[in-house]
Amino acid sequence: MDRGRRDGLRAGRAAMRSGIGAGCLATGLAALVVWTHHEAPGVPQLDSWLHEWALHQRTAATIGLARGFSWFGQTNVALPLVVLAGVAAAVETRRFARVRAGALLVGVGSVGVALGLGINRATARIRPPLTDWAGAAGGFAFPSGHTTAATVAAGLVAWTVSRHLKRASGRVAVWVAASAWAAGVGWSRVWLGVHWPTDVLGGWLFAGSFLLAARTAQLIWWPADAPPVPPGASAEPPVATR
Repeated sequence: MDRGRRDGLRAGRAAMRSGIGAGCLATGLAALVVWTHHEAPGVPQLDSWLHEWALHQRTAATIGLARGFSWFGQTNVALPLVVLAGVAAAVETRRFARVRAGALLVGVGSVGVALGLGINRATARIRPPLTDWAGAAGGFAFPSGHTTAATVAAGLVAWTVSRHLKRASGRVAVWVAASAWAAGVGWSRVWLGVHWPTDVLGGWLFAGSFLLAARTAQLIWWPADAPPVPPGASAEPPVATR
């Protein structure tokens, strides 16, 4: 089998997995939107309970820590980090190739953030009471903009960096760090009292579905970028036997 066909088969299988994952997360997001909308103008009891618990547990030290995490969810911080990752991790040494990699990544990230903002305006969910806030916030609540931006950026940075690492342990470490980035920002928004927990969950679900959808599109358009075949595995499709 020629290389082009092998790449196409690997890309097709990987695109199917990514597409199914994106669909599952999008379905979860839609269910969350319906649930929170059904409870409006109030909030689900789980939201209320977790919000009150966070208010009673936070201290000056943890509020300061949360503000630090929250800073990494600002679009003017998260998206430049995506650009830096794209430029630094680009294989090509030509200047134009590095600029192109950074521009492509920030373009994808910007689309994700813009779509999240569109959902935010469409749902128009009210935030927790202003008296509970211990940090800056603006606009509507669902999904959390900081969480969306951080998760999209973390996913793009992790994918860009890890695909150039040869050691599995290095790739795992990168994805663990990216997960901590997204989780930390989400936690900070609840801890600061500016978002309901389901706002943060919505941000994670949306960002995850968007990233997987973008990965699916990439595999369809650029099949040569499919995951490599593991050592010892066969690239040939299984042959049915009687």
